[in-house]
Amino acid sequence: MNIEVVAEDADLRIRRMRDETAEYELMVTWRNSPHVREHWDYDLPPLTLDSAIAEYREDTAVDAGSIACIIELDARPIGFCQFYSWDAYAAELRESGVEAQPGWWGIDILIGDPDVINRGIGTKAVRLLVDHLRTERVAVAVALLTTIDNHRAIRTYEKAGFVKQRRVLDTETRHGQRLECWWMVTE
Repeated sequence: MNIEVVAEDADLRIRRMRDETAEYELMVTWRNSPHVREHWDYDLPPLTLDSAIAEYREDTAVDAGSIACIIELDARPIGFCQFYSWDAYAAELRESGVEAQPGWWGIDILIGDPDVINRGIGTKAVRLLVDHLRTERVAVAVALLTTIDNHRAIRTYEKAGFVKQRRVLDTETRHGQRLECWWMVTE
């Protein structure tokens, strides 16, 4: 069994992110792209190679609590996703007015390559990741927060089976203001 590959289906593969400079450079490129930046870490300075290494290196370890992954289409890196047990973020969720139940997992995803946006790849990747969490991590449910103005992400998550549960204020900010988000769940 290849522990690097998290999930795959035909031309789409989700694999563990490697602790390699080239992987961190991808994150710098993707996270600083305008289509990602408008919905990810708004108030933070642009990602640098050093800050990417600091943020993601721990998540590349085999026993990491949050698992960082690269999404590949036809063996070409096109995006990033991560998954984690919500148990580790219970205090942050409570601050947002949300309670995750034991066995609930969270995900984050971005399609960094602008040439593959709006082709259903994000939806397919989310479905693959949710299936992995249900089978391999015995997830009872998968839940996430997404800003109410991120219509592309909301559409992707809904097509992948997520349902809007309630509006909450995330702990992340844009222009110093906490973000209004949808708490979305698939069971």
